Amino acid sequence: MDNFSNYNEHHGFDWAALLAGVLMIVAGLFLLRHPGKALHAFVLLFAILSIVQGFVWLAFYSHFHYFISFSWLSIFSGVLDILIGIMFLYSYDAGGLTIAYLFAFWFLFDSISGISVSWHMRKVSRFYFWFTLILNIFGLLISLSLMFNPALSALTLIWLISFWLLIFGINEIVAAFARR
Repeated sequence: MDNFSNYNEHHGFDWAALLAGVLMIVAGLFLLRHPGKALHAFVLLFAILSIVQGFVWLAFYSHFHYFISFSWLSIFSGVLDILIGIMFLYSYDAGGLTIAYLFAFWFLFDSISGISVSWHMRKVSRFYFWFTLILNIFGLLISLSLMFNPALSALTLIWLISFWLLIFGINEIVAAFARR
């Protein structure tokens, strides 16, 4: 059965959107309160995740190199991920700058996706359409400011992430009520 064909018939309160919105607002407020610790925590988290992902790629190669002809790419990816993780561990500045670029692209893609989705929401709710469109345009402006001045962005990244979390947290809470 196609669950999407009955979209207009199944309106209800979106508890997942409400929970996501509340968590985004709490995280945003926490980051505003502790910006220095948050940037170091982000760099450390990305370093650890990169190293773990590197070992996952190497394990992939050891299990599948007989079956997949291009499995040598997993060795390259694994070594690269491990080196990036080590670089992040030993240079918080390089890690912060890299994370600034990663978040800039994340904001850019997420905002573009939100703008394209908002056009489809015109049929559901005119208020939600305008509200989402304005918030995603604001997110797009944040992403452009991050991309064009990465050094400054690295210094203010936590504040921008905090505001982004607050804005999209509010958006999710409004969406939870709008989908009733």
